[in-house]
Amino acid sequence: MTETGLAMTVDDLARRSGLPVRTIREYHTMRVLPPPERKGRIGVYDAGHVQRLELIARLQHRGYSLAGIRDLLDAWDSGTELSALLGVDRGPVAPDETPMRLTRDELFGRLPGLDAASVRRAQDIMLVWPDGPGHYLVRSPALIDLIADGVRLGVGLDEMLDMIGELIAGLDTTASAVARSIAERIWEPVAASESATDLPGFLTRGRVLLLQGVASVLADRIAAALRKQAEGIAGGAELSAALDRMSVGAIRDSSGSLQRRSS
Repeated sequence: MTETGLAMTVDDLARRSGLPVRTIREYHTMRVLPPPERKGRIGVYDAGHVQRLELIARLQHRGYSLAGIRDLLDAWDSGTELSALLGVDRGPVAPDETPMRLTRDELFGRLPGLDAASVRRAQDIMLVWPDGPGHYLVRSPALIDLIADGVRLGVGLDEMLDMIGELIAGLDTTASAVARSIAERIWEPVAASESATDLPGFLTRGRVLLLQGVASVLADRIAAALRKQAEGIAGGAELSAALDRMSVGAIRDSSGSLQRRSS
């Protein structure tokens, strides 16, 4: 039988994907895996289900929760390109992260040089916060890893925390402005119209699209600002060269085809 003509029971699908049957049933419950086609009393799965399980595994590897994957797939089904959801043309940047709960020892192990004072500083900037006895909740594991990379590079932990603190403060200001604009320009006017029932779906899809757009625009703005900074600092030429290597080298045309980006 050809790949496109696969016909499998749930046990066959479990063996092929390397997943327990109970996990596949959980994916059905969470609405991240479509139900099988019914043939009598038997549910029949096909190659599409195999591909969906591979996609789920890839997204989980990149830090998504099942709820986050469901939101992404809902957005995809609503028209967002799969390549955009996966960050194919922008590198491994996920629209959102799953928060991480760490013990005190785990947190100290992830951040070299951490002590009681720097933990308080991390809490002040809302990078981490206590979550029960001896545990901390980390909203962005990526920022923790970024700080750790900087410390291993030789940058002081306090300097890295100051940088992230400035970032979070700036994002707070931006978030307040965006939230006010959404409430005043979108939610309130539409809530009083015939399209009010479409608002929850708009918000679900809009959240994904907004996060994707913010990540793309912010990446470009940071790169442009770094190029400007490179003009007046030691090692500026090397910084500019590094930014050139990081730049996106492709564009997508209206048909969805990728092309090399002209300089």
